[in-house]
Amino acid sequence: MAMMSSAVDIIEPETITTWLTKTCTGSHLFKITGYSFNKGIGVGKCINSDIFTVGGYNWTIGYYPNGKSRNNTEPDWLAFDLHLTNAALARVKITLTMLNQFGGTPLMHNSGAVTVEPYCSSNFPYFIKRKEFETSNYLKNDSFTIRGTVTVMKSKKHPFTVQPSNLHQQLTGLLESEDGTDVSFKVRGVTFNAHCCVLAARSPVFRAQFFGPMKGLMNESIEIKDMEPSIFKSMLHFIYSDSVPELQEVSDDKDVSIVLAQHLLVAADRYGLDRLKQICEMKMYEFIDAHNFGTTLTLAEQHNCSELKAACMEFIKPPEMLAAVVRTEGFEHMIKSCPGILKELRSKNQGC
Repeated sequence: MAMMSSAVDIIEPETITTWLTKTCTGSHLFKITGYSFNKGIGVGKCINSDIFTVGGYNWTIGYYPNGKSRNNTEPDWLAFDLHLTNAALARVKITLTMLNQFGGTPLMHNSGAVTVEPYCSSNFPYFIKRKEFETSNYLKNDSFTIRGTVTVMKSKKHPFTVQPSNLHQQLTGLLESEDGTDVSFKVRGVTFNAHCCVLAARSPVFRAQFFGPMKGLMNESIEIKDMEPSIFKSMLHFIYSDSVPELQEVSDDKDVSIVLAQHLLVAADRYGLDRLKQICEMKMYEFIDAHNFGTTLTLAEQHNCSELKAACMEFIKPPEMLAAVVRTEGFEHMIKSCPGILKELRSKNQGC
């Protein structure tokens, strides 16, 4: 009798493995002013942005005006890199975007998913040809802006999410609502209400005024002289929010920005707001030209802005720039306001 054998197919249950990848994306704007002054610094020379943090990693954007390496073609291109400053591997996607300053299409380069070694870079050596760039809408008033966007990929899912701080929004809301205000200021007929504790925490001058030996002599309403209401309002906004949107955002209205920066610089120095003072100095440096040189140097001298003063001295070195500056009203006002500075100019520029 024949034996029959049968094969039995065993079907195992299906299993599923899920790999969860968490991403964190952040961007940083890097504005380069004085392009024409920087483009001859040499092959491989780099100008770095401030450090910014995305996904727990610290990054800088590097700009190479004359290319990153000494091959035959790279110096004819503007090169960039995005540098990791941590001692750890990072799996990332990187996008560098050069903004079109007339509202058109930006220039964008993507790295795709890459692994960046500790203290190493993701390179973009052939970002844009120099000749093409210098006639493009990316360059305006000898400046341009590049945005670095980093997406960090992490394979370990964290069970908690911590919301970003909104302290500045809460404090600004408190200022705008005027809830709990205990001090008022009158500035050329306009009244501003505020909180003594917030002002004292941010300004050593307000701290001395509210909590120092003279606090018993303080009136219910404090009159502020020699300041416009709009300037005082901007200063109050900075005290509560640590920002000055009118100065920190890209603006096409140069004249409005420079006047605001000049007046806020005086206010910041008056009330010991060092960060606001630095923001104003930076904005004044960005927009320095022959027309406003005299006023800029005068303010730098009167308010102890050593870096801004040094930048002014460097700006006026070319003979043709000096010739343009001495013909302005601002230069005449500078000589009358700060006669001692004329000696410094003469020592650096013969014939002034």
